Amino acid sequence: MKKGLVSLAIIGLLAGCSVSIKGNTPSKNVSYPQEAEMQADDFVYKLYTEKETYNEFEETAIYAELTYVGDQESIVISHAASPFYFPIKELTRNYEIDYAMNEPLIHTTLKKGVPLKVKYEFAGGYSDEDEAAKREFIQTIVDKGFPTGKYVVSGSAQFYVESSIEGENPNSYDMRVNIGFDVR
Repeated sequence: MKKGLVSLAIIGLLAGCSVSIKGNTPSKNVSYPQEAEMQADDFVYKLYTEKETYNEFEETAIYAELTYVGDQESIVISHAASPFYFPIKELTRNYEIDYAMNEPLIHTTLKKGVPLKVKYEFAGGYSDEDEAAKREFIQTIVDKGFPTGKYVVSGSAQFYVESSIEGENPNSYDMRVNIGFDVR
């Protein structure tokens, strides 16, 4: 019964998730790496772009990877539609490109040493309340790809692992790193 309540509580926390950069505002004056990695417990999260500079409207190659490096042969993680979020900020215009996704509760088995790899796909949008220039900018990304600018991806891997001990809360992970790329 407790496991069911914990799962329902976590589903509630995941519901309606849209990730933006608000608490982690990138700066125009900082140079961001093409690749960033962090480890938390038995998990390694890596975010990278294959190129430092893309041509205007060229398809970007931005990837997130999550690798289990613990003692077991595999482990099950629980997350939204994906454990990866890719909110982006365009520094020249100072526009945030939020990242939204469906919020079902998905369970994924990670095999030790084998990365779960996902390529970035646009999942943002705009509202009628946004200024016209921002709506046009976002629509350009939807229609053609990224226009000229300096971009920072404040990526994250968000998931949890159920405890094997009865009654113990799940271990929650929110691993965050920043990378950057230019479009010319």
